[in-house]
Amino acid sequence: MEIENLVDVSIIIPCKNESNNLIKTIDSIMFSKNSFTFEIIVVDDGSTDLCTDFLKYTLIKNVYKNIHLIETNSLGCSGAKNAGAKIARGKYLVFCDAHIKVQDGWLDSLVNTLKDQNASLSAPSILYTKNFISGTYAYGATWNKSLGYTWLLNNPNSIEEIPFAPATTLCITRECFNKINGFDTFFIGYGVEDQELCLKSWLYGYKIVINPNIKVKHLFKEKHSYKITNDCLIYNTLCLAYSHFKKDRLKKTITIFKKHKGFSVAANNIKSNIVEILRQRDKYFTERIHSDDYFFKKFNIYF
Repeated sequence: MEIENLVDVSIIIPCKNESNNLIKTIDSIMFSKNSFTFEIIVVDDGSTDLCTDFLKYTLIKNVYKNIHLIETNSLGCSGAKNAGAKIARGKYLVFCDAHIKVQDGWLDSLVNTLKDQNASLSAPSILYTKNFISGTYAYGATWNKSLGYTWLLNNPNSIEEIPFAPATTLCITRECFNKINGFDTFFIGYGVEDQELCLKSWLYGYKIVINPNIKVKHLFKEKHSYKITNDCLIYNTLCLAYSHFKKDRLKKTITIFKKHKGFSVAANNIKSNIVEILRQRDKYFTERIHSDDYFFKKFNIYF
């Protein structure tokens, strides 16, 4: 069914206890100069700090009248992003953290990069800061030999294919997002959802690129604004492995994470959902174009 009142881009911002960061992020996006039309969708996933109240009570000022607010209850990062995507009207979806600052033209560049490179996902370079002033740039991410998330810190100086577009800011075509079934619906809490989305995109034959000339500032939090547990991260990683890895690689993943605190809780959660997860595995193995070997060989990940 055709979506009415289309815009070019839907910017989806999941948040939970973002204090004053959210309004600063939205102001940065709203007042940046871009040619493409866009909407902003905020998904408040159970905040207790009233960080989205300004979207409810300042509507009469017509400042934030075009921002869509969805209130959910502990769907987790993956579920909150899917909830935003469900009502999105854009041909392109941009998922952003709630603590970033953007530059003029950032949105145009992300979309045009997709068009120019025949890609389906694009990412900017990310400046990780403690004060939005100075910090370290990252140019996408990869895995190390233990499946540890590892930032790519060397500036490629030109548009380049990367394994993972970080959740901080990533742009994806709606066509790709729908084809790969969005973010994993079995994930809980925080983490790994961007890795699963990107891995799945590569396996389905889509391409992910970094444009180092697009710069987004990201506020580094020394402490999370809500509780994050190790068992959630392990569960999401195991869920990824069960959904996408061949048997030997799945066994290796289990062996590695058995050593981590929280594994038994995560393993029990996998067991509770194993029928549905294996059904999802069959779907992905049937539909994908490439095996997981393709991904690991392409990016020289020795796992």
